Amino acid sequence: MPELPDVQVLKEYLDSTALHQRIADVTIDADDMLEDVSSRTLKSRLRKHSLRSTRRHGKHLFVEIAGDGWLRLHFGMTGELEYSKGEREPGAHVRLRLDFANGFHLDYRNTRKLGQIGLVDDVDEYIEQAGLGPDPLASEFDLASFRQALAGRRGTIKGALMNQSALAGIGNIYADEILFQAKLHPKAKVNRLKPKTVEQLHRSLQRVLSRAIEARVDPERFPDDFLLPHRDAGGSCPRCGRELQKTKVSGRTTYYCASDQRRRT
Repeated sequence: MPELPDVQVLKEYLDSTALHQRIADVTIDADDMLEDVSSRTLKSRLRKHSLRSTRRHGKHLFVEIAGDGWLRLHFGMTGELEYSKGEREPGAHVRLRLDFANGFHLDYRNTRKLGQIGLVDDVDEYIEQAGLGPDPLASEFDLASFRQALAGRRGTIKGALMNQSALAGIGNIYADEILFQAKLHPKAKVNRLKPKTVEQLHRSLQRVLSRAIEARVDPERFPDDFLLPHRDAGGSCPRCGRELQKTKVSGRTTYYCASDQRRRT
C-alpha cells in the first residue's frame, strides 16, 4: 500500500519522465474515483497543457498543470504510475492516461480503485481543509513539531503515527518499522512516553522514511536491521532472531518483537 516513501518515489519517477510535455489527449476510466470534478472538466483542464512541477504531502501527490491548478493523485492501496511509449490501448486497470505529443503516455493504474483523482487550485488550502497533519519529511518538521503532533493524544503510539490528522503519510507498514527501530511497543500509550523516548522515536521516524526512499522502497535493498523484509507470519526479528509477534492495533495487523519492543514509556 503506497505510504509516504512510496509516493515520494512515484513523485521522483514522474519528475524524471513526464514533466514539460504537451498533453495531447486524456483518457479517464474512473468516474467513481474522481473527487469534486467531472470527467469532462478534468479532461479540459489537462488537454493542451503540460505538467510543470510536483509536490508531495503525506500520501498525496500534487502535479502542477501549467497555468491551471494542480492534479491531485491519491494512490489508495494499489495505485502506481507508468511512463511508456507505444500504440497500445490502456490496460484494464488504467484509470487515467495522459497522452503526450511526443508519443509517450503516463498511466495512473489502480487495481482496486481505492485511490482518488481530483483538481486543486491551492495545495496549502486543500491540506488545511482536508485536515492533514504535517509531513514528517518537511524541512520544518523538527523534534518540537513532532512533540506538538503527539500533544494531547491518549491512545496507542501506533494509532497516533497512522493518524493522518496528526502526521500525514505514515500507514500500517512503516508505523511498524518506525516502532521497531525505536524499540517501542506498538501499544505504548502516547501520553505516557518520556521526552527521551519521543526524541528517539523522532529520530527513528526520520531514518526509516529516508532510508526507505533511498532504497526505492525495495525490501531487498533495505538495511539488514529493518523489520519490513521479515514482516510476515513466522518471520524472525532481524536483531535477535526470535519469532515476530502479531497483534491488532487500531484495527490493523501489527508485527513486533516481544523481546526488543518491551519498553512502555
